[in-house]
Amino acid sequence: MNVRRIWTLVENGKYHFGPHALVHGLEEGFEKEHCIGAILGGRVLENYPAERRCLILGRFYIASDVLCHLHVVCDYSDQNCIKIVTAYIPRPPMWITPWKRNHTRR
Repeated sequence: MNVRRIWTLVENGKYHFGPHALVHGLEEGFEKEHCIGAILGGRVLENYPAERRCLILGRFYIASDVLCHLHVVCDYSDQNCIKIVTAYIPRPPMWITPWKRNHTRR
């Protein structure tokens, strides 16, 4: 599935949140709306076709003048609905930058 199809489904309300995404939001201080905005304004950073998932990198304002990166994992196995599997703020040691994974981390 291409990112435009994901955007269309999300824009039309054809999505739901998995529990992991909700827990991370509570723990890290972002809300469902931030995930939706990150998806709609973001780009596919990694694609996992065997799992029918992708990682989208987007951004949101955590305060009026503080922009924060957000990773959102989307499952597109259902052609008619996107599942937001998880979302998190990319940080070391797993991520060197928001768009570069730390491959030495195991």
